[in-house]
Amino acid sequence: MKEIEEIFKHFDSNIEDLETNVEDVLLKAEKGIKITKDTLLAMRSLVLEKNFKTKEVEIHFFKNSKPQIYSKLIYYVKLFNIESKRPRGSKKSQAKYLNNHIDRLQTFFNDNLEFYHYFRRGATTFDKQYFLRGQADIRLHSDAFHFFTDEQFSTSHDSTVVCVLKCVFENS
Repeated sequence: MKEIEEIFKHFDSNIEDLETNVEDVLLKAEKGIKITKDTLLAMRSLVLEKNFKTKEVEIHFFKNSKPQIYSKLIYYVKLFNIESKRPRGSKKSQAKYLNNHIDRLQTFFNDNLEFYHYFRRGATTFDKQYFLRGQADIRLHSDAFHFFTDEQFSTSHDSTVVCVLKCVFENS
């Protein structure tokens, strides 16, 4: 969809402006959350209005496009939560606090290792089950709560891709 490309351009411009011009980390996180939420709502409206021409386009959207925006939302929410609750004490207490968050990310990564490898190697075998709406199978992934709340704009694994991408980018 050409409209999705326009939404992405607008989003990228807004995020670049935010990252360049806002120094306060909490303010940056707050504004980043607003920008990403507004972008996801615009994408959702467009998807519901226009739908997808083919299953392949739908798979591409939920496997590649939506997670790029949604991962930024998770990033800014986590940034806000981590920084707003960060202890103001010693460097040792701050290191312990941050290591606790790293341990949680590692646990998520380990719990989703099979899907991480599926995604990283560019596999497509299960794309129809993972990235088409209405194909959710709780046996495939019991931790994907998002598709229960918005079946029109979520699939069983589009939110998992977000976290996989987050791990990939953080470890690159």
